[in-house]
Amino acid sequence: MFIRLCSIILLLNYNLIGQNLGNVTVFNTENSGISYNQVNCIELDEQGHIWIGTPNGLSIFNETENSWINPLIESQSSLTNIISSLEFHDYSESYPGMFLGTNQGIIYGSWESEFIGSIGEGISWYLEYGSTCSPNSGIIKSILYHKDSNQLWVGSTDGLCIEGLVEEDDWILQNTNTGFYSNNITSIQINDNSDMIGIGSMNGGLTTYNDAFNFYYSSNSDILDNTVFDLAFDQNNNIITCTPQAGLGVLTENGSWIWFNTINSSLPTNSLKNIVIDNNNDFWITTLENGLIHYTNNTFYNYTTENSSLPDNKINCLRLDDNNNLWLGGDTAGLIKVIPQSNNTAEFNIKETNIHPTIFKNNITINCSEKTKIKIVNSNFQTISFYELNTGNHIINTSAYPNGIYFITCQTPHGKKTHKLFKPF
Repeated sequence: MFIRLCSIILLLNYNLIGQNLGNVTVFNTENSGISYNQVNCIELDEQGHIWIGTPNGLSIFNETENSWINPLIESQSSLTNIISSLEFHDYSESYPGMFLGTNQGIIYGSWESEFIGSIGEGISWYLEYGSTCSPNSGIIKSILYHKDSNQLWVGSTDGLCIEGLVEEDDWILQNTNTGFYSNNITSIQINDNSDMIGIGSMNGGLTTYNDAFNFYYSSNSDILDNTVFDLAFDQNNNIITCTPQAGLGVLTENGSWIWFNTINSSLPTNSLKNIVIDNNNDFWITTLENGLIHYTNNTFYNYTTENSSLPDNKINCLRLDDNNNLWLGGDTAGLIKVIPQSNNTAEFNIKETNIHPTIFKNNITINCSEKTKIKIVNSNFQTISFYELNTGNHIINTSAYPNGIYFITCQTPHGKKTHKLFKPF
């Protein structure tokens, strides 16, 4: 509990500020060969090609040659052009492959490692892969290939299918009949340090697998949101989860939960969608409608179409390449490449909102250098007061406040900061 409290208090002292996102390049239907401007998923193969899944089929981008392939998959119906997940398969060095998750099952593509034809004729396609496990014929939302064990984990709206967990080439089904709290699987990720697998779900909490399945649900753990859109393992073996209502959840290696949200931290929104962790152990997080968040050097940076060169506030997916560059899938903007800038120089100079004293009896003085929205919450994160203040000094009467700890969040056009105050008993 002490570690958890210290972690939260530490985070409260940091600003959420605008910043130069870096070099941003956009590939859309007007300036490139991409098949559609809505990008659902992104994957990279061993040759560095960028594979892009859209509601209008598959696109493959060779950045080195600035060339595009939009493969036609024979016997594929128009509905299975909706591609929702991708996973590279590198079990065979001579014939690597790619798993495509669609709304009608799994398609597997394989090719000779040294060549993909200019219009995709070098790829051999296999339809209805893994159909002996019935959910693999439905809407496929996440795929994980574990090379060391040659296992394939497939998450759909109808459960989790696993190939090779018990017997090689055999499939097993995990769903609500086997202890899962939901059949709707949203994300499957692996910890490269320990081979632990994490599974996010819609309304079913978080599930981990390390020789046995463990379930984190609101009835048996401190998880605050039973929907986990995505997750990632950091370098300290913590599991970082993105939720649509409770913000960012951290399941530590010792099994305790720490939560960061708009009340106790400077996150701009509690509606988080995807996360990746780069080579510097920095977090990159997409939101449902509030752009991109970068957590680095104990600071949250928020990038939107308003304060950066990001072309879309709704990002559907993200991936990192070997050079730590970020590839984003926009909801309407196409494929976005970001070469992040060093985080030493902020795009905006933060205009500080001063609050004093930090230990108070009756009044708090707030000095605003610009228009500021003030929210005051108690230690239970219940909102006590809300103000919209103009530039200048303002006195808030707190005589009606019970004794205890309070958090004051100051939101300006240039940033957001949370202060911790104490009214002594």
